[in-house]
Amino acid sequence: MSALQQLNPAPTTDGLATAIREIGREASLRDLRDENPFAAVELIRTSRFGALRVPAALGGGGLSIRALFAKLIDLSEADPVVTHILRTHFWFVEERLRSTDEAARVRWLSAVADGTIFGNASSERGSAAVGSLKFSTTLTPAEGGFALSGTKFYSTGALFSDWIGVWAAKNDKTLASVVVPSKRAGITLHDDWDGIGARKTGTGTTVFDNVLVRPDEVLAVIPLDEPAKPTYEFAFLQLYLQAMIAGILRSVVTDAVTLIKGRERSFSHAPVETPAEDPILQQVVGELSAAAFAAESIVLAAADSIDAAYASVVDGVPDSTLAQQAMQRAAEAKVHVDAIALRASSHLFEVGSASAASRKKNLDRHWRAIRTLTLHNPTLYKAQAVGKYLINEVPFPVNAYF
Repeated sequence: MSALQQLNPAPTTDGLATAIREIGREASLRDLRDENPFAAVELIRTSRFGALRVPAALGGGGLSIRALFAKLIDLSEADPVVTHILRTHFWFVEERLRSTDEAARVRWLSAVADGTIFGNASSERGSAAVGSLKFSTTLTPAEGGFALSGTKFYSTGALFSDWIGVWAAKNDKTLASVVVPSKRAGITLHDDWDGIGARKTGTGTTVFDNVLVRPDEVLAVIPLDEPAKPTYEFAFLQLYLQAMIAGILRSVVTDAVTLIKGRERSFSHAPVETPAEDPILQQVVGELSAAAFAAESIVLAAADSIDAAYASVVDGVPDSTLAQQAMQRAAEAKVHVDAIALRASSHLFEVGSASAASRKKNLDRHWRAIRTLTLHNPTLYKAQAVGKYLINEVPFPVNAYF
């Protein structure tokens, strides 16, 4: 057991609640000021939120996937930017949990239990189809191991992370998954993401210029012609976004109630004198609350399917039927949650007067965040894929963007 684990034997309920509360305290101000949440991420480290899925025997929280997603919803209610930063961290943890290399599994999960955060630099710009395994970034033999060279984009979390996970072409026939310390020589992180939402998630450009990769930092080498194995990890990765949206919808409800309670006057043609007694506004708030409840319930139900797939893992591979069911539930969750969330985040403004559009109130941050999250893996293709699976048993696409 490490010194940090001795000081912090496991993530505690009180410690997590305190960290989440503090992270949420100035989340809206950070968004208004366009500030990076470095202090908030440090609270994630010290509370060891990132170790919630790590087995208790290694100093983690030992949570199920459903329980983790419940915590992600809590964190997203406080600040979805911070939750987004951790998305590929939890993906990294999930990959290690089903690893068949016990020594590497213990090494990396113990690092997570110590508070280490892992980011990513996988996606690239170019003409290759999104979700394909064609990378211009290369991993070539070099003194001391390998040399990593290339440019990545959408490097969510890398700016705040201790280690960065990277996919690179080892040669024409194989891909390599590697991790490197974020401050290693040859790595340049650009904070140049300019999205309307998720603005300070560090989702920018990462450049690798002959970066040393030691042999024990190569996590996997995968032949490109190898048939895809059943997996639940992409369902996990995509449902994560819907968990964030569910948390944001909680904030939509809170802000709607606060907005109405803070209004002293209504319109001369309104049914009552005060907004708080207005049955029309009360109905809107009730509908917003129902949307938030529905989104959370759907996400947790889909997480149960991913838990079932995880429980079936043998030699690193889950049962194929359970893996497909996990993909189905994650896709169905997205189709519905995206629709109700976009509508709810817009209807929030219906309970306010023109002052609801005040930049200082920053109520648009919810719609901007949700709209950006829904674009990661377009909803357009989801329902059709579910229909193909149910009618013709066509398997779901196996890539990180479905």
